[in-house]
Amino acid sequence: MRDQVWYIAVPIGLMCLIRFSLSAFGYANPQWFMDEIGLSLAANPQMPYAIRAWAIRDIVLAILVVLASKRDVKMLLIGCVAIDFTDIISAYLSGIAGLFDTADGWLLKLTSTAIAALILELGSLFLINISDRSGTEKIEKTY
Repeated sequence: MRDQVWYIAVPIGLMCLIRFSLSAFGYANPQWFMDEIGLSLAANPQMPYAIRAWAIRDIVLAILVVLASKRDVKMLLIGCVAIDFTDIISAYLSGIAGLFDTADGWLLKLTSTAIAALILELGSLFLINISDRSGTEKIEKTY
């Protein structure tokens, strides 16, 4: 995200902040994270491992996006879109399959953060494409 104009850097930075902070919280203390989202450790003893696996993926991805050059950030954002889209679809399919009952409000909480990140990622990609096109047109006009 280095060398981006402010109106592209802000949504990318916000997405990275959401992704990193939520993931760091989950990685540092998965049991506390489970309590916050309403999951029982007794009923889900494997969940701390799953939370840490998810969290480290998102921590590394957020760091890579923040450190990425202007040229590389677009591909990383496309990867983020794919990850968040599949997270949303997986949560939806799990709900349809009956893996969670309606009392499991955590599913909605996690899906809503993925949706928020997805909106920021798609918006950033849109702005990058507009910026790339206008930059290309300006270069072509100067020749």
